[in-house]
Amino acid sequence: PAAGDVLAHDSFLDRARAERELDNDAEARQALGGYLVARLIDRLLEITGADEDAQAFAWQLEGCRRFVNDLADTSEVSHLRGIIDAVNGDPAYRNSVVRFSLSAYAYYLEHEGRWSEALDVLALSARVWGGAVPPRELAALSLVVGRLNRLLARWERANDAYRLAEEAALEAGDTYSASRARLGRGAVARGQGNYPQARALAEAVIASAGNPDQSDILGLAYGDLGAVLARMGLRIESLQATYQWFLRATDPVQRAAALGDLGIMLAQLGAADGARCAFEMVVDSGARFQLSTNARLELMQIEGAAGNRVAFERHRAEARKLADRMPPSMGVDYRFKSGAGFAQFGQVERARTVWEEARTMAEAHGLNDWYFKVDQALAGLEKAVMPASAAGLTALERDFGADAVVAGIGAGLLQHKELARA
Repeated sequence: PAAGDVLAHDSFLDRARAERELDNDAEARQALGGYLVARLIDRLLEITGADEDAQAFAWQLEGCRRFVNDLADTSEVSHLRGIIDAVNGDPAYRNSVVRFSLSAYAYYLEHEGRWSEALDVLALSARVWGGAVPPRELAALSLVVGRLNRLLARWERANDAYRLAEEAALEAGDTYSASRARLGRGAVARGQGNYPQARALAEAVIASAGNPDQSDILGLAYGDLGAVLARMGLRIESLQATYQWFLRATDPVQRAAALGDLGIMLAQLGAADGARCAFEMVVDSGARFQLSTNARLELMQIEGAAGNRVAFERHRAEARKLADRMPPSMGVDYRFKSGAGFAQFGQVERARTVWEEARTMAEAHGLNDWYFKVDQALAGLEKAVMPASAAGLTALERDFGADAVVAGIGAGLLQHKELARA
């Protein structure tokens, strides 16, 4: 964008406006800091050798530095200061350091859920190359662009990015990134409800990833296959694929995510012991907040349904310490599962109180599905009807040997758990 294009980087301005409307002045100024730094990169890329250009850039750099230095110390502000330092660094290395700093900032924004802003910063990072982006770097960049657009449900843009990533990866001889790009296209198909295509893409990656060096991509492919099979109603096949994901995952976050999915599947199939084992492994792994807390809430539900009051209260006490950090949907889930346990143990008034809290929270945050679920539980409480537990295996699943599959996976998880604790 031209230096005078004040609409450039409007995602940062949108955040600043939204925070100001909420009277969050510090957060609004932080978003403005992001905008000013992005505009600084624009000017860096447009600067010529003219003296007046150099002088104008120096003024803009100093003004941007003053503004950002006046902001409170936060992770985002540290990124902004790092980018400014990179811009002001040795010209011989400046572009590579600026690209690195921008990529790190985009990664931060993605994990804060600020996907439009992350895309904006990645676009700046690509422009800093000043010409054609080398194939290997283009593949890596396009994979992230595809993922962010997919998260924003911009399906066509996501597919375009994944196709570009695959082409660039193949040109660079990077088969791993090419497979990631194909899995990305499969995730787009899954998001659009095209389950046969999503399944075919995942299975194609599994078929082509035949050597031990590709264990990680095999794990990701099995994870995607498990997700689409679940949406197709193929519960046992989904369980088997997800277990293969767990066995092959080398990244701790991926392993914890696979275990969380396995726990939920096993609980739905009525395999409480296997589900308990999976969720305990997630908690023991020290996984990130969302994964470990969700596992703790699932353990609450399992122990409540099993009538183990001591274990239920132990998990509830640990979850209560984290209640202030829970996002709204998780906070409602925590209260719902607490109430279910209280009701199971005959503590009707405690169940009523916590479910009323859950319903109020769900209504306040527009969580309609949760609102009706909690409302139904409260209505059942008046008739001494507890929330329905997992239905377990169907007769058809049993006829096709699902009992043995579920038992085998439960035993495998127990063995992994004992080895991890040894």
